[in-house]
This record gives sequence, structure tokens and C-alpha cells, in this order.
Amino acid sequence: MRLVSVLVVALFAAVIAPNVASAQATAQAPSKEQVLAMLSGVDTAPSAETWRRLGPDTVLTLVALYDDPSTPFFVRMRAVSAAAHYPTPATKTFLEAVARAPGQRDLIVRRAIVALGEAFGADALASVRPYLAHPEPSVREGAVRTIAAMGTPAARAALEARANVETDPTVRAALGL
Repeated sequence: MRLVSVLVVALFAAVIAPNVASAQATAQAPSKEQVLAMLSGVDTAPSAETWRRLGPDTVLTLVALYDDPSTPFFVRMRAVSAAAHYPTPATKTFLEAVARAPGQRDLIVRRAIVALGEAFGADALASVRPYLAHPEPSVREGAVRTIAAMGTPAARAALEARANVETDPTVRAALGL
């Protein structure tokens, strides 16, 4: 997991920070405590607008929470989902690394590929397509739903190819079979 944060921080420093720098001072990332409180709610969840107002540096805080082994599992899952509000190169690197991390839990893999689709739309097809063949049906079903939402000819072709080999009833239902 620590590799994920190293990749994101390096990407942020090399790509995002120089592009964000301007005559205006940029807002700093919110604290881990602030974001932890936002992700820990039981009855409420922050709106997309609330996340966006915090700014793209928030992805660094989300990565830090995800990467901290003392962070509760449900908060780590929510951090992965919340990253979708920041369609930046750092976010893409983070979500791809989370999805392919060795020994990663299926629920987090699914959340990462869904977040990729939400953040990047059809531009995430190459990142999500491999999960159509994931061994866990819930991950495949998440990949199917994410790719179907893209609505492009390439996305439809990927789903048609999967339809020819898919055997799980839940995934077949998501494929419309």
C-alpha cells in the first residue's frame, strides 16, 4: 500500500503541481482528521460539491487515509470512492494501483474500477477492461456496469466479447443476457 502513496505523490509533484501553480495561491489539502470525519459518517455522505470545494489536493489526503493500516476498512473503501471526484492524473494512478495491488480485497478492487469510470468516463476503458476477466464475479459485474455506462462503440465491443464467455448469472444479467 505504501507504494501507492509514493506513486501518487511523485505524479502530483511532477505533473499536477506545476499546472496548478498560478498567481493565486492554491488551497492546501484538508487534514486527515477532516477527511476522516467526512468519510466516517453513518447517516450522511458528503456531496460531490462538498468534495470538489476541497480541491484536487484532497486526493493526497485520501491516499494517506487509504495507505494507513490503522484506517478502518470501510473508510479506506470510501476514500477510494471519493477519489472519483478528482479526475486528475494522480487520481488515475492511485485508482489503478489500488485495483491491481497484490492481495487486494475484491470490494476495494470493485470500488476502484467504478471510481475510474466515474472520474474518467470512456477514457478509463483501457484501465477497466481487464477486470471483465477478474476471477471474482462481483468485480466483473462492477466492470460490466462501469463499461456499459461509457456508452461508446469500443465499450459495447468489450461487453459483447465478454458476453461470449461469461458464465456467472449475475454478470450475465448485468450484460443484459
